[in-house]
Amino acid sequence: MDTPPTMTRTTGHPPGCVHCTSLHPHWDRSLPPAHVVADGAVVTMTCPDAANGLLGPRSTSQDIAAIDFGRLDPLCGPIHVEGAEPGDTLQVEVLQIDLAPWGWTGLLKGFGLLADEFPQPYFRSFDLTQGSVDVFGVPFRLEPMMGVLGVAPEAPGPHASITPTRAGGNIDVRYLGAGSTIYLPVFNSGALLSGGDGHALQGEGEISGTAIETPMTATVRVKVLKRQPLRAPVLDISTARYVETEYRDFLGIGPDLFEAARDATRYAVDALASHFRLEPYEAYAMLGMVGELRIHEIVDQPHWVVGCMIPRRLFQRRAFPTGS
Repeated sequence: MDTPPTMTRTTGHPPGCVHCTSLHPHWDRSLPPAHVVADGAVVTMTCPDAANGLLGPRSTSQDIAAIDFGRLDPLCGPIHVEGAEPGDTLQVEVLQIDLAPWGWTGLLKGFGLLADEFPQPYFRSFDLTQGSVDVFGVPFRLEPMMGVLGVAPEAPGPHASITPTRAGGNIDVRYLGAGSTIYLPVFNSGALLSGGDGHALQGEGEISGTAIETPMTATVRVKVLKRQPLRAPVLDISTARYVETEYRDFLGIGPDLFEAARDATRYAVDALASHFRLEPYEAYAMLGMVGELRIHEIVDQPHWVVGCMIPRRLFQRRAFPTGS
């Protein structure tokens, strides 16, 4: 198979694998499949970034402000897997993810946990060729993953590509990288698998609405598990590659779980902005890459506890001089 010129390859792919580059804008069980593959096939999906090529390494905040939302989050597929029928489970093993040499993060209007408080556009690009990125002076190793992997939903479409459902889709589980496996309930003949939304680095929750978004080629192996129904996706994952063990944890506490999450995020933004002498929107944009939003306590009503966990090494890095 030919290697796309914009991709950085590390290893070859098994001979005979199916290479998919076909894109569609939404989930819909009536879409004709781009490919039909055998049970057990290896498939590569070459996908643009979430901005569908509308942004580049030299883009600006003005470009992200003018972006066409109707073209975002394209899906690669759909792929018909022979033998998959409603009531089965489709096992999808992620074998490899190859990233483009650059990626971006930013603030899009209406996206993110605090989108109403940070309406200003923001854009920043990253060089991904070194295996790590600099986040305000602190290095973070890349952790490639697929933001989107799913099958066609049971209900007639179209369904927005950005919305996760019981069929999977834009689940943004940051551990869905090479070595992981996702099990998807099958609702339609052939399952109609699609994927996309490559991320080079994402925090837990993709708090600000974007991670480090990048084009990717993902290599997966599909297998049909007959008569093993699921109610929702299940993942086999490992957290071993995620090296952070020391955090500063900002707690949001209150009777509304969503508002507690927003409070925790606000406190983390304030602390990062103060420490690095950043504009608050710049600190907020960091969280989609490196913040970890977690439920700490959900049983002691009427108040629940959510933490926005920030790697403590960020606070050990000396703040930038004023004006830098």
